[in-house]
Amino acid sequence: MQLARANLRRSTVRVALLVLAAVVVLSVAEATSERFSDFVQDNSLLWTFLAEAILLVGVYLVIDEIIERRDARRWRDVMSLGVRALSTRADGPAAIVRRAVDEVVEAPVDYEEFVSVRADELAESLRADGSRARSFADQLRQSATRLEDAIIRWGPTLIEDPESAELINLLPEIVDSARAAADTVAPPAGGLGGADHPRPLNESLLEVLKHADEFQRRASPRAAAS
Repeated sequence: MQLARANLRRSTVRVALLVLAAVVVLSVAEATSERFSDFVQDNSLLWTFLAEAILLVGVYLVIDEIIERRDARRWRDVMSLGVRALSTRADGPAAIVRRAVDEVVEAPVDYEEFVSVRADELAESLRADGSRARSFADQLRQSATRLEDAIIRWGPTLIEDPESAELINLLPEIVDSARAAADTVAPPAGGLGGADHPRPLNESLLEVLKHADEFQRRASPRAAAS
């Protein structure tokens, strides 16, 4: 879509240059050529029609530029709204993991380092209370589903923008990793988990945190610019 807009803009510029060139040539010819000046006077109706046609093209170009700028502004607004919506959902699973870690260690901690080396300790702490483990897993699954729904809603629009498309590529891994972590801590009652591929808990939690942080890091400048 952006490529089409760029091509349209280049076409508009070319037409504008041609119109400007035509006006200059005709004006110079009328001023410097007595023969051409006599022709214009003898064919005033034709000259008037030509001048109005040139004016009409000029008006069209002005209107086209206004519409292009309005569409570009609306497109930026849509991109910004989509990125903000995904940003909120992308941080959901990571926020659940951070809260669970905070309940295990009271002091400030590097979350990624903690889950890399102490994920089993976190799992044991959660499983010590069955309802707490199930709550953690259910929250992760629900958050992953909300993020997946947001991807389905905004993905087809944001994929048109290369930078937004790169951001979207970070999100499916958060969804799958969050579900894998939930299945590891508290398998669903039916026995079938939501993750595509089972994996160690530390890897799942680390992927959730890393991809969420990367998404926020790359999305923040765009949100601030809008």
